[in-house]
Amino acid sequence: MKKNLLTIVTAVTMLSFPNINFAQAPTLGTAAEFVLFSTNGPVSNSGISQITGNVGTNNGSSTAFGNVNGVMHDADGASAQCAADLLIAYNQLASTTATFFPAPLLGNGQILIPGVYSIASAATLNLDLILNAQSNANAVFIIKIEGPLSTNASSKIKLINGAQACNVFWKVEGLVSMASGTSMKGTIIANNAAINMSTGDTLEGRALSTAGAITIDGVLAYTPVG
Repeated sequence: MKKNLLTIVTAVTMLSFPNINFAQAPTLGTAAEFVLFSTNGPVSNSGISQITGNVGTNNGSSTAFGNVNGVMHDADGASAQCAADLLIAYNQLASTTATFFPAPLLGNGQILIPGVYSIASAATLNLDLILNAQSNANAVFIIKIEGPLSTNASSKIKLINGAQACNVFWKVEGLVSMASGTSMKGTIIANNAAINMSTGDTLEGRALSTAGAITIDGVLAYTPVG
């Protein structure tokens, strides 16, 4: 009887805290210092972009960058280390167990709480996607997309109740394409695919690819605080 009572009490206690955050942030290592990076592919800019953070590629070249508050690393020791650290971070994200399974269309005022999310197809961001940390500044959001990710014009990731861009991670198995005016938050890791950012886009986070070109055009991109 005592054992049964303990089981009931434990179950009730767990149900009393439905918003416990079990997601764990990956270890970025030196990749945390880069705002734009590709392990294998060129990194290029057109237009007037404002960049804060390191920029580089381990196999290719970085071209047409001007306003960079950081260091350019092309096929050097720092880029080799970043490539190794990026692979570790990708594998850690890939090994996480999903707790939520949203529809492929994200946004339209949708609110997500901390946790690991998985979409088994291509995904699209439209209008506002709100990440609610529920007053926990350490809350982690991991969104795993098993296909390309595209954003519609003027789409926005909004952070509320203590959510921080440094604790938001996107693992994308395909092309990441952001339409003009997108406001993106978090670290994006595109696996074997390119990342394209359009005029007027803002990224508080990182755009990292394991193998693919990164192309930006008149954007504001900076590594997150934290």
